[in-house]
Amino acid sequence: MSFSRESQYRNIFAGGDFSRERRGIPPILLIGCAAILLIACCSCVGLVMGLQLGGGLGNLTKSASLPFGQPTPTPTLDKNAPVPLRKPGVMDNKAELTVLNVQRPLKVEGGIKLPPDQQFILVTVQIANKGSTTLKTTAADFKVKGDGGLTYDANPKTVTIPNLLNELSVAPGKTVEAELIYQIATDDSGLRLLWKVGNQTRTFMLEK
Repeated sequence: MSFSRESQYRNIFAGGDFSRERRGIPPILLIGCAAILLIACCSCVGLVMGLQLGGGLGNLTKSASLPFGQPTPTPTLDKNAPVPLRKPGVMDNKAELTVLNVQRPLKVEGGIKLPPDQQFILVTVQIANKGSTTLKTTAADFKVKGDGGLTYDANPKTVTIPNLLNELSVAPGKTVEAELIYQIATDDSGLRLLWKVGNQTRTFMLEK
């Protein structure tokens, strides 16, 4: 049996691979790809805008270089700020003063009478010499001032006690305790001790 050339060509094209229909791409796949592309574009735009608002890549690199949890620097304390009660205050010459206690009013014996609007107070101080030379101080270097604007001198002559600070010398590395007496107005408040050492005067709070 023989076939013509034309019938052979018809049989080849009629069967097998060339008779299958070409399948198209599902629409849902196209939609998914478009959505992914859109999200990627939006992320890039947002990153660029964020860097511009935040100061650029320089700040991002700087922030990334800092270790996590790095402590912030401690602010420098004002050496001339008032010193709280029972806290040490250091002077420029390395002298350190701490007000240990304040007794108000101070009750004295011996029949000493005061006007009804006045009272005595007792101030106990501790002086430490952190410098390399001997520290000398006298009662005249210590004043008390209140919110009323009055300034009081130390150690009225009518009262005396064994540990009263009159003239004091503190050797380097040594610590000394002494006491000061003041006669003040009864209604005065916000009392502060002013200590003058050379050209520096430091304020120490006597009341919380």
